[in-house]
Amino acid sequence: MENKFKLTREQNIFVAKRNIVDYIWKSANLEGIGVTYPETQAIYDGGVVNGLTVDKIITINNLKYAWEFILEDEAINYDFKV
Repeated sequence: MENKFKLTREQNIFVAKRNIVDYIWKSANLEGIGVTYPETQAIYDGGVVNGLTVDKIITINNLKYAWEFILEDEAINYDFKV
């Protein structure tokens, strides 16, 4: 039986990129930023969301840039030994 939980680096990056808006939305809510999933998606896509403060939009964009940095930086070593 194949181990479904041991993914390659490429597979992990694919899963993260596919779910990035969900991760950003959940992280923002943990930070206490009250945004909805559609608002997070709109900010991620570069759209304008009325009714949100500039600080909330900046925080969502900063989370987006942090995820992009992690996923695109080839110099980071992801091999962790537990």
